[in-house]
Amino acid sequence: MQKSLPYLAIIIVLLYALYNAKFRHVKKKAEPKTDTNYAKHIKEHGTVTHMQEELAKLQTQQYLKKYIIDVINHGSAQFDFPGGQMEGGFASANDAPKIACYVLELSGKQCKEPYPKDAAMFYSSICAGCHGEDGKGLNGSYPDLTKDKLLGIQKRESFLKRIMK
Repeated sequence: MQKSLPYLAIIIVLLYALYNAKFRHVKKKAEPKTDTNYAKHIKEHGTVTHMQEELAKLQTQQYLKKYIIDVINHGSAQFDFPGGQMEGGFASANDAPKIACYVLELSGKQCKEPYPKDAAMFYSSICAGCHGEDGKGLNGSYPDLTKDKLLGIQKRESFLKRIMK
């Protein structure tokens, strides 16, 4: 029974991906979040220094880890990958930081605290079906988690740079 468990997990992930791809047009797509209110707030109250601090914060490992945990917990619908959007809650809120540290390791970065041994198992059973064991996103079907900057962080960075002009 234990030997068939990984195969069962892979089958479930593949079935989910196929279902999501086939019925994607039927599901109501989440409305993209707009940054209009944030941009208005920054223009009214922010300073160039404030925005520069925000940009600097985006470069930190701490922000990257928090970003990964947020996506694991809440999902992401901001990109249109062929595999579909990622829904949140595939992992428990307690396991999300472990997986985030493992993802950082896949991209050559390190967490302050070492990830526990079961983090690789969580990643393999929950995330690898879409992102691949190496985290590279299965030939563009899903996001590459090993990029120097994840796409969501790039998007936020370019937004901040635009409103600084």
